[in-house]
Amino acid sequence: MKNKYILILLFALTGCKYPFDLDQKDVKPMPVVRGYMCADSAVTINIHKIVPLSQLATADTTLINPCYSLRCNGTEVDVDAAMIGEGGMAIHADAFRSGDKIELVFESDDTETAVAGTVIPGNFPEYELELCKSNNAERNLKIRYKDDPDTDDWYGAVVKWNGIQVMDVGLMNPKYKEVTDQDIVPPSGYNDMQLEPEAYSPIILSFNGDYLYIWKDSEEEDNEYDLSFNYRPRWDGYVAEVKDTEIQCTLFKLSEEMYRYLFAQFDHKNNPFKDAGLSSPAFTYSNVRNGVGYLCGYSIVRSEWIKDNLFEE
Repeated sequence: MKNKYILILLFALTGCKYPFDLDQKDVKPMPVVRGYMCADSAVTINIHKIVPLSQLATADTTLINPCYSLRCNGTEVDVDAAMIGEGGMAIHADAFRSGDKIELVFESDDTETAVAGTVIPGNFPEYELELCKSNNAERNLKIRYKDDPDTDDWYGAVVKWNGIQVMDVGLMNPKYKEVTDQDIVPPSGYNDMQLEPEAYSPIILSFNGDYLYIWKDSEEEDNEYDLSFNYRPRWDGYVAEVKDTEIQCTLFKLSEEMYRYLFAQFDHKNNPFKDAGLSSPAFTYSNVRNGVGYLCGYSIVRSEWIKDNLFEE
């Protein structure tokens, strides 16, 4: 394994550049679909148009006579649509439920008929949470769950915390500030290239402003996911510690399309060879036929708030 990484690094450092021409004579404008849907929440799907590189300076990116249909379990649903910036449009619909099969069909005068679909997944399975100490000031949240061994499943988790920030520690009059719904942060170096097989290297990315940890059931043989994190204080003063903290975990169940879309974003941003001109093709993931983009779904459940008593130990 180590020799394999050395070989990859050698190629990355030496580089490989060569000229080539893009054949764009038969390339036509295509619709771009962007939409992820949470069970029991209102739906928004954005649609734009992309054009060939050679036409960027002259092409009109406005959708021409757009025609669309959004179906749930084979039945067309009522939607509202509005034009948005750069000639695109947004489709709004009421919430869908877990288990609903969603399909979008879209076409316009200068694009082919694009089709995308997903199934809104059910709730995260039965679970229990245990908060433990990890290295240094880190916390380890063990998420144990009952996974169905006969199905492929994809999961995620976000952690928030409430507590007291202690500022100007060591001075005569330290300051105390109560905070709520704060972001946690992953351990430093979690996304560095790891040579050790057992090194902690989770898939974490920003999602709606939070750190979202994602995984698939085939990666966790014992149906237990270890989520390591640090508390994030606000640095409006010299914050040296936090106290009286409690955490809440939001647990995600992802459609396969949602997992692959999120993984593609992670792969794009954390590719260790990007500065050397190398990258993985994984970040080009799309589940839109005759178009590009993503249509995917997820569901969430929120745990009770858990008191962090580990400061007292």
